Amino acid sequence: MAQEDRLWRRRTACWMTTLLLGGGGPLRIGAVEALTQQILLHLKQSRRLVVKPEEVYYLEAAGDDTIVRRRGRQTLRDVRKLGEMMVVLERLGFHRIHDKFAVNLHRVREIRLQRDGEDWEVVLRSPVNRVLPVSRRRLRSLWRRFGE
Repeated sequence: MAQEDRLWRRRTACWMTTLLLGGGGPLRIGAVEALTQQILLHLKQSRRLVVKPEEVYYLEAAGDDTIVRRRGRQTLRDVRKLGEMMVVLERLGFHRIHDKFAVNLHRVREIRLQRDGEDWEVVLRSPVNRVLPVSRRRLRSLWRRFGE
C-alpha cells in the first residue's frame, strides 16, 4: 500500500510539474526530483527567484519577512515568515536553531559551548564564518538532526 501511495505521489508530482511548466510532454521522475531540490524565494513585487539549497547558509527572521544569507555579501529578503519557509526547507537540510535563526546543516562547521559555558552556538563554514546562537529549547532537536 505504501509503495502504491509513493508511486501515485510521484506520478502526480510529474503531472503537476508538466502542467505548471507548460511542458511539451511528460517529465521524467528525475527531472521532478531535481526541481524539488531547489528553493523558490518569494521576493517583493510578486517576483520569484530559484535558488539551490547549497547556496544558502542561514536564514534570519526580520519581522514578517526572512533575510536569506547566501555565499557572498548579498542578502535576499523573502516576504514570508521564517516559520512558513521552514515547512519547505526542513526536508532540504535546514534546521531552526533559534526563534530568529535557521541554518543549512550542510554549512555548519562547528557546534560549541559559548564562553559562558551554558549556552551553545553554531559556527558556519567559510566564507560566511558567522556565529549564531542555539536556543536551549531547540538544542535537543539539533542533536537529533546530526544523529545523536
